[in-house]
Amino acid sequence: MPNISSGKSFYKKDFWIMLVILFMMEFARGMYILSYLPILPTTTAKVTVGITSLAISLHFISDALTNFVIGFLLKRFGPTIILTSGFVLAFSSLALIIFIPSPVVFILSAILLGIAVSPIWVIMLSSVAEESRGKQMGYVYFSWLVGMLSGMIFMNLLFKLHPTRFTFMMSLCVLIAWILFYFVKVQLTNYEDKSIKKQFKEIVFVTRRHLLLFPGIFLQGSAIGMLVPILPTYATKHMGVSTLEYTIMLIVGGVGCTISMLFFSKLMDKYAKIFTHVIIFFGFFAYSSFIFGLTILTQLTIVLIIALVIGTIYGLLLPAWNTFMASHIHSDIQEETWGVFNSVQGFGTMIGPLIGGLISEIFRDVYYTIYGSSLIFLFLAIFYGSYFVITHKKKKA
Repeated sequence: MPNISSGKSFYKKDFWIMLVILFMMEFARGMYILSYLPILPTTTAKVTVGITSLAISLHFISDALTNFVIGFLLKRFGPTIILTSGFVLAFSSLALIIFIPSPVVFILSAILLGIAVSPIWVIMLSSVAEESRGKQMGYVYFSWLVGMLSGMIFMNLLFKLHPTRFTFMMSLCVLIAWILFYFVKVQLTNYEDKSIKKQFKEIVFVTRRHLLLFPGIFLQGSAIGMLVPILPTYATKHMGVSTLEYTIMLIVGGVGCTISMLFFSKLMDKYAKIFTHVIIFFGFFAYSSFIFGLTILTQLTIVLIIALVIGTIYGLLLPAWNTFMASHIHSDIQEETWGVFNSVQGFGTMIGPLIGGLISEIFRDVYYTIYGSSLIFLFLAIFYGSYFVITHKKKKA
């Protein structure tokens, strides 16, 4: 059985094991949500694009809704019960696909997987060490990003070998993560058996206390999500690049993101608030500028440079933004607060593609979706830039 204690951060060994657990769960999620479901309609007439789209949407909805309450459930029942339940759900749902490959099972598995992954994220975010938060946040998001993307690529390769023979690999990844969990000392800030009424009051309290952060949490996900449905079309039709060149652009952006997450995020621990505030302001502003720049610059070499810069900035912005959020969180309710934050971000990510697709349909032009995303990041730069300046002046006064 895993050890349990009430502390603020993992021991070094536990942190690295939890990173591997997060990686394996995101690897399984990338295999199923980003690869298996999208490719499935091309291999069988029984499963349509509509069914897989519904499954993917419900996955992220279940993830967002679970995040909203998972912090309170962790405090009420403890991490062993909640995480074990999550592993059981994830393993069972992905194992069902092997034996009952039907549309209902595909949708059910997507929903259960969204629920299962949620508690691992909340524990990771609430348990990083304060003195090295920037560096550890970089590692957490690196595990997430590389896990999802490598899972997707790995499943794509397996599909080329055989469309159904290797589906057991998804549940195997979950099983490995489950076994590793029993070698970890899991820590929460405290344990408290709260009534449903008290939990609801604390959700309201967390929401009111952190209203300043909600525009950044929600709109970041929305602005990025807006680009998801139109980027492939924009790249191939408006920029004139091939599917391979578009894939290379994504890889270049991913490389930039990975490098900055691993090597530059630790600077936030060294230079603290000033550096974090600068990264957030210039990160939002640069995102706005470079996204807008995609509508003007279409030469492949320049676009690849932009992709590299955007990826590098994103790798800095994520840990900087999370460090900024962490500075506002009360130490006794970290799990509850991170759960609410993740939920708000999830809803933003869900709504973004809908808004992006709708704008593109209304104006019959993908450019307006890109303009909209750029304007959102510009608003965030102005909003939080103004807040940082006002706060800095108040401290000096």
